[in-house]
Amino acid sequence: MEWDTVRFETAEHDERVGFLVLDRPAVLNAVNDQLIADFKQACDALGHAPGLRVVVLKAEGRGFCSGMDLMAAAHRPQDKETLEAVWAPWGQALDTLEQLDQLTIAAIHGPCLGAGLELVLACDFRIATTSAFFALPQILYGTPPDVGQNYRLPQLIGLAKAKEIMLLGQRFSAAEAERWGLVTRLVEPGDLEAETDALVERCLQLGGKAAAGAKHLLHRTWELDNQALAAAIHQARAAALEDGAFAASLEVYRDRRKPQV
Repeated sequence: MEWDTVRFETAEHDERVGFLVLDRPAVLNAVNDQLIADFKQACDALGHAPGLRVVVLKAEGRGFCSGMDLMAAAHRPQDKETLEAVWAPWGQALDTLEQLDQLTIAAIHGPCLGAGLELVLACDFRIATTSAFFALPQILYGTPPDVGQNYRLPQLIGLAKAKEIMLLGQRFSAAEAERWGLVTRLVEPGDLEAETDALVERCLQLGGKAAAGAKHLLHRTWELDNQALAAAIHQARAAALEDGAFAASLEVYRDRRKPQV
């Protein structure tokens, strides 16, 4: 599948793995109206790909994403109705990305700013090169942060550090991002592909329904009381049993073979 600014392709030797690629390298994959529309369509399509188990989000060119396309923004009206029409689909696309049954991995190199950081916050895992750097500079341009980052960032790294990042708008390094818990793994630039592949392989060892169920339960932890969470866990466990992965894992012990763990 391919759009003007985004493309999706499955791994050459394993159709359970897909790559969602930002493809505006000339402008460091800056987010304009077309990329928003394309990315939303791509995320909607991924939600209807049941054979897909892992999605890797990556980008062409010298950097992951330089944020909002400020040149495009400067040429559109700055009233609230126009801005809402532009950014509401972006928020919807990020919600769809976060809620996919597939496990999602962001492979980050170079700048990951503004809307780019919003993208990776919606992924399950984030691998970054040592040369990557991050920022949420929206407040420097006179606009408050969007709903997604207000919600996801404090959950990921805590309120105090989230305030520092979002209110001051300063850039921070990949090493800092790893130390704060924003980056899952930090790698040298030449190792990004190999480390991403290794994490993909680990994800493929998991029971598909079990992983999806656990992911959705973790997302709902803050909104459910104990009784509702227990009911959701029961439902997720029942769904996971349907694919036979649990029964197959017990056969390993019955046959005295080496377990995966």
